[in-house]
Amino acid sequence: MNIIAEITQKIITLMNSLEDKLQEGVGLTGLVDSTKAVTDDIGRLILEENVRTIEQAMKNSEERKAEWVIQARGREKTISTLLGDLQYERTYYKHRVTGEFKYLTDAVLGLEAHQRIDTGLQADMLAKAKEMSYEQVVQSYENISIRSRSTIKNLVHQTSMEDSNWPELKPENRKVRFLYIEADEDHVHQQKGKGLIMKLAYVHEGKRVVNPVSKSKQKRNELIEAQYISGLYPKNDDFWFEVLDYLETRYDLDAVEQIFLSGDGAPWIQAGAEILPKCAFVIDGYHLSKYIKTATGAYPGEEARLKRAVYGGNRNWVEAYFDTVEGNDHTPAEQKRLSSCRTYLLGNWTEIQNRHLPGYVECSAEGHVSHVLSHRLSSRPLSWSKTGAENIAKLRVYTRNGGSIRRLLNSLKEKVEEAVLPIKLDSGTLQKKKQGYAEFSTNVTILDIGKRTTMYKLFKALRSA
Repeated sequence: MNIIAEITQKIITLMNSLEDKLQEGVGLTGLVDSTKAVTDDIGRLILEENVRTIEQAMKNSEERKAEWVIQARGREKTISTLLGDLQYERTYYKHRVTGEFKYLTDAVLGLEAHQRIDTGLQADMLAKAKEMSYEQVVQSYENISIRSRSTIKNLVHQTSMEDSNWPELKPENRKVRFLYIEADEDHVHQQKGKGLIMKLAYVHEGKRVVNPVSKSKQKRNELIEAQYISGLYPKNDDFWFEVLDYLETRYDLDAVEQIFLSGDGAPWIQAGAEILPKCAFVIDGYHLSKYIKTATGAYPGEEARLKRAVYGGNRNWVEAYFDTVEGNDHTPAEQKRLSSCRTYLLGNWTEIQNRHLPGYVECSAEGHVSHVLSHRLSSRPLSWSKTGAENIAKLRVYTRNGGSIRRLLNSLKEKVEEAVLPIKLDSGTLQKKKQGYAEFSTNVTILDIGKRTTMYKLFKALRSA
C-alpha cells in the first residue's frame, strides 16, 4: 500500500519537524501553517488514490462494458480544489447505442465537461471575490495552479444570480403592525459608458438595542428581521414588484397598519410608494440634514432655526427664509445651491412631515449602502462591467440574507447538468482496495511494540477509524 506508506512518512516527518520549528521561534501560528500544509497534501493524496480506484472499478465494470466501449486511455485531468490541485488519468468512453462520448469517472465525481475548479473551491473564491479584488483572491491560494485573475472574473460573470435575492424565503404569514423599507443607491464607475446606479433596499420590522444592559452611552441598534435586495433593475417597477412579492410571501399585509418607505427622494425610490400597499414615503434624516446645512452654508447662524422650522412643519417660515436669502448677493453657484435646496425641501414637504406619523423610525440607508455595496464596488478607484458589478452586489446581498454560496452553485449545477445513467462500479475492485487497507491497519509494527508513544497513539487512532 504505497499511498499509506507515503502518508505515514509525511506524518512522521511533520511530527519530527514541529519541535525544531518551535525552537526556531515560529510559534503556534507557524506550527498550524506547517501542519495544515501537510494535512492538505495528505488529503489530496487520499483523493487521488480514491479516484484511481474509481477509474479502475469503472474499467472492470461488466455493466460499463455492456454499454460503453473504451475510446482512449490515460487522458490527464487536473482540477483545483481546496486541498490543492488534484491530478489523475481517466478513460474516454463511447456509448454503444447513442454514440455519445463521456469521461465516466468525471461523471461519477460530478464534474462537468472542461471543469477546472471544484465546486467547493468555486464557492470559496466567490466568497472572497465579494470582499476583495480578483487579484487578491488569486494570491490568497498558494497550492493551486490557477494564477490568473481573469479566472475569478469569469467565475463571477458565469455565476447566475437571477432570482437569488431571497434565498431563505418561505411563507410565514408574520403579523406586525409596522414594516420599514429603506432604499438608496451606489454610483459605480463603469469600464465603458456612463456610471451605473446600483439600487439597494432592505425590509425590516424595526430596531432593537443590541446590548441593553451595557453601561456605554453609545447604544448600538440592530435591524429586526432585515432582508436585502440589490441590482441594476433598469425598470423601477421590476425592483419594487420583487419587494412586494417578498412582503406578500412573508407577511400578513392585512395586519400591517403602515409601511414606511424611506430614502433621499430619488424617482426610482418614490416609485415604490405607488406599488406597495399602505405605504408612506419619508425623506430620510441624512439627506434632509444635508440640504438644511447646504441652505445655510452662507448663514451658519440660521441652521438650527431652519432645521427647527422644517422638522416642526413651519412651511411659512421656510418659504420666508428662502425669499430673504435669495434676495441677497450670491455667486451664481451659491444661487444655484440655494434654489436646489428650496426645491428639495418645499417640493418634498409632505414626505418630510411623514416622519411624524405614528411608528416611524429613522432611516439608516446611507450607512447600509456603504457597508453592503460601496465597500466593494466604489470605495476604491475601480471600474466594472455591468455583469461583474451586479453579480458582486447580488452575492453580497445573498450571503447577508443567509444564503449559502455552495448551495447556490449546487442548485445551478442541477439545472444544467445532464442526467447521468448510473453505472455500477466493479465491486471486486473496490473490495480488493478495502482489504488492502484493512491488512495494513492490522500490521503496523509500532502497534505491536505496545509502547505508548505519540506515534503509537496516532496509529492506534487511525486503525480504530
